[in-house]
Amino acid sequence: MRDERTLRRATFTDGPRVVLGDGQAWAFPRPWLRLYPVRGEDGRLAVGGGMSYGAEYEDLVDRLVECGPDDRSGRLAVQFQMAADLLGRNYELDDRDLRRLLAVDLADPACEARWEQINQVLLGQPPKPSADGSATP
Repeated sequence: MRDERTLRRATFTDGPRVVLGDGQAWAFPRPWLRLYPVRGEDGRLAVGGGMSYGAEYEDLVDRLVECGPDDRSGRLAVQFQMAADLLGRNYELDDRDLRRLLAVDLADPACEARWEQINQVLLGQPPKPSADGSATP
């Protein structure tokens, strides 16, 4: 098993931690406030935006939102891409690492809770640390 600390990039930034498929707590970067103009129905420009990981990442969020409710494999593919992108900002990971960390395993009872936390991070709403320091929804 590869150690989370040894895979950190020089640009590593601490953020919300989620215990992933290998049983270690991995840090996702923190989102930042990003504002931009949006045109309202009346044609006027207003302020839009919110917590973000950047423009390219927002394109992935748009793709996720555009997935139909019955397109589970499409949604999961985008979620995998989003999670891999964020983890890749903090860690040097190969495909094998991503497979171990992000697998959706229906035989693992902790998998659903893990992905609830991952999805909070993906949408810029990191889980809050609990009193014991772990991030739980």
